[in-house]
Amino acid sequence: MKVVNQLTSIKIPAKPEYIGLARLLTAAYAGLLGFDNEAIEDIKIAVSEACTNAMLQLHKEAHADKNMVEVDSYFEPDRLFIDIKYMTREASPVEKLRAQLSERDLGMSILTSIMDKVEIMKTKDWQMVLRLIKKIPD
Repeated sequence: MKVVNQLTSIKIPAKPEYIGLARLLTAAYAGLLGFDNEAIEDIKIAVSEACTNAMLQLHKEAHADKNMVEVDSYFEPDRLFIDIKYMTREASPVEKLRAQLSERDLGMSILTSIMDKVEIMKTKDWQMVLRLIKKIPD
């Protein structure tokens, strides 16, 4: 495994045509960590689904054209982390995202079936984080 020990990040407008950029950057990062092509394709699908969820949430709010989605990739010795982050103005974003994801059971099913773990959290500054975790191959 090659060692890339720096956070890799991209911030894209909340528009579907930009999802491909996040997919490509994340795929390149996963390739540096030694994931095979099949796993990289799974990671690309997960990033697309997670970004789509974030964008759907953002487009329900006013001024959606000004909204951005940030995708961070980093790792610990045995796991790849991909954080999809976006700001929200909703009063209870965690519950809203969870409700949205349960409404889109297929999307959440895809994420949980191809990633080892999926976490949804809210930071103190109203940022939503959808964290995708995948074990790095030996």
